[in-house]
Amino acid sequence: MIKNMLKSLGHEIVGEAEDVPQALDFFKSLSPEAVTLDMVLPSGSGLDILRAIRAQNATTRVIVVTASGQDGIDRQVMELGANAVMHKPFTPDEFKSTIHKTLA
Repeated sequence: MIKNMLKSLGHEIVGEAEDVPQALDFFKSLSPEAVTLDMVLPSGSGLDILRAIRAQNATTRVIVVTASGQDGIDRQVMELGANAVMHKPFTPDEFKSTIHKTLA
C-alpha cells in the first residue's frame, strides 16, 4: 500500500526490506533521501533501524509507520530523530499530507 501511494505521488522506490539486517544493508548501499519505517519487523524493531540511520546520516527523512495501539512510540521515535509518525490505519490523503510536509 505505501509503495503504491509513494509511486502515485511521483517518488522512486529504491529498496524495500523485509527485516532489520536487510533494511540496514539497503540503507548503507542505497543512501535513500527518505525512508518509511515500520516499527514491527520479523527480526527486530524499527527502533534499531532508526538508531542506525541517525548514526549514519542525520539528514535522511524518516517517516515511522506504526499501529495506533503502541503507547509512547511517538515520543520515543521523535526523540530518536524521526521526522514524522503515521498511525495505521491512515487515509491516502493523510499519507499524502505527511509525505509532502516531511519531504518539503
